[in-house]
Amino acid sequence: MVSAVVAWILALACVLLLAETALFLRNLANLERLDRVEAPEPESWPRVSIIMAARDEVHDIAEAVDSRLADDYPNLQVILVDDRSTDGTGEAALEAAGGDPRFSVVRVDDLPDGWLGKVHAMQAGLAEADGEWLLFSDGDVLVKPGLLRQAIGFCEHQNIGLLALVPAFRAGSFLVDGVWVVFMRGLIVMADPAKIRDPNSKIALGAGAFNLVRRGAYEATPGFEHLRLETGDDVALASMVKRAGHSIRLVDGSMYAQVAIYRSIPGLLKGIEKNGSTTAALPFPLLLAAFALFLGLLFSPFIAVVAGPVWLQTLGAATLATYTASEMYGLWRNTGTWAPAILWPVGCLVLVHGMVRSTWLAHKNDGVWWRDTFYPLDELAQGRRFKL
Repeated sequence: MVSAVVAWILALACVLLLAETALFLRNLANLERLDRVEAPEPESWPRVSIIMAARDEVHDIAEAVDSRLADDYPNLQVILVDDRSTDGTGEAALEAAGGDPRFSVVRVDDLPDGWLGKVHAMQAGLAEADGEWLLFSDGDVLVKPGLLRQAIGFCEHQNIGLLALVPAFRAGSFLVDGVWVVFMRGLIVMADPAKIRDPNSKIALGAGAFNLVRRGAYEATPGFEHLRLETGDDVALASMVKRAGHSIRLVDGSMYAQVAIYRSIPGLLKGIEKNGSTTAALPFPLLLAAFALFLGLLFSPFIAVVAGPVWLQTLGAATLATYTASEMYGLWRNTGTWAPAILWPVGCLVLVHGMVRSTWLAHKNDGVWWRDTFYPLDELAQGRRFKL
């Protein structure tokens, strides 16, 4: 049995988790569903240029290209930027397009100094785009017909400058889903969609899977040249558009689009290594202390259930049930499944391990590897344009 002081500390932790759960559910409720917003058909459909950045995605690219070209949007240009692929991604995309005149491939063979690969790829695609609207999207996103009509109709009706869409995330394993639900919860807690659409708030959020930008809004910003070394380019672009005075929105588009995330835990850990360039800005001992405090907070209800007095056991059990149910609801809303959310405690441990590991590697190497290119920490720090 814990002491009275420890019991009250555990009780406070449980109350904080319940408050965080309330915040998560409120922000999730504020996330508009794209299929339910008012999106009247405009008098004429503006031209949309889709810019898909892809590198070594031969296994997914054909299906992604097929889904883009199967969309029923009437005024469409699709540009795939083959960013130094070595597995035939560009060739597979061209074969999938079958000579469709709306589709083209831009090949990037060399990465200029001072650029991140994906940011440079989007800049290369932008040079070929002639649309009034620009959709920056990853090369592995699958979409359903009607997405662009609904998105453009909504943006034109509401005079939106940038629309970011949250897709359905399909993982390669039950455990990866259990990790991803923790990551997505953190984003929703930090970024209230109501604040994102509030012009008086500085909060902004973009989406690498789907950043739809009005050309005039993009041209009011410093552009990708300004973001050439920004690892959070999608969020930074949204922030620039909002600072330029244009409206931005974050919507739930899981009914229209889906994207494959990491297929395994090793792949997930490898994928977040680049984030070490951001967390490396903090002293490593301070970062460890912060993560220890975070884990202590999350696992307090378990301790309360096991070692607390009856009243604390009841509070701990209620907290665990509420927290787990909210994780299940969040995953179900995004993917239609809920079972992997029960792994959220394991997901927390894996995610913290990945963040600590990426930070340690960044300090050890004095830089990060991303898409087979090494970037020194000093260079990334000088190029950082967005801060949480």
